[in-house]
Amino acid sequence: MKLNKIYLLGLVAVTMLASCSDDNDDYTPGKPAGEYTVSFANAQNLALDMNATEFTVDLVRADSTSLAELTVPIKVVSAPEFVTVPTSVTFPQGSTEVSLVVKIGEGMETFTDYTLSLAIDEQYTNPYADSGDSPLYKITFLKEDYQLYATGMFHETVYYEEEWEVEIQYSPMLELYRIKDAIIEGTHWFFKWNGPNAAEQEFYFTDSTGKKATCSVGGTGYYGWFSGINNPNYGAVYVTVLDGNFIGYDPGDGTYPPEFDFPVSYRVSAGTFGSNYEWIDELVFAN
Repeated sequence: MKLNKIYLLGLVAVTMLASCSDDNDDYTPGKPAGEYTVSFANAQNLALDMNATEFTVDLVRADSTSLAELTVPIKVVSAPEFVTVPTSVTFPQGSTEVSLVVKIGEGMETFTDYTLSLAIDEQYTNPYADSGDSPLYKITFLKEDYQLYATGMFHETVYYEEEWEVEIQYSPMLELYRIKDAIIEGTHWFFKWNGPNAAEQEFYFTDSTGKKATCSVGGTGYYGWFSGINNPNYGAVYVTVLDGNFIGYDPGDGTYPPEFDFPVSYRVSAGTFGSNYEWIDELVFAN
């Protein structure tokens, strides 16, 4: 059974206007482009395997009729003590791509975010290139043991009213599940569950450490968490569970397949966007 939606009435959007004047602006010419066009090819946050001892950082340079061997100095802006970054990287003759190998030593803790920031000297960059790549590199990385548990279709029925495929992952070390990138990439939904074979179902959402989620938006005592959504008018949108309704794994009865069900409300400090059941079905289990 699905719940009727409850929509917030009376929310007033406020538009902030600003004006500026350039009557007294001083013109400063930009710096000339470097001799080469070298940049980092990507800067995606990384989730590393528990046994990882290194990872790579890709660099590219502009294609041309003459690509001689080129050594590019690498500046470490910030890095953890256990990380070793080469002082330079060399493009082989004729190559437009090269990988920098970052070594991981002892001292890296699991399930802990670390930041790595690198830069390329201006002599080797071109800020006016339209490749979309950057001479600066900044990522967050961590080690974790999450493994694929199942895939399925997530039916988001309150805010976007759309559906998409998601991964449900499990961490043996934390004994914790998560819906990876549930709505917004980089924001996972975590939950505790005692599994499909338990005599009595236990299921509740948590933070990333396994502690039951809490939420103070709209008042105290709400059981909820950050959805990943930032509304342009009202800020962070939180998900809260509607107590007194079934939540968790429904194994099905032969006439319909198993699914995970969540009775939720989407809230901001001004009120709620609505309430309904959301669910994950079309489950394909990894084992």
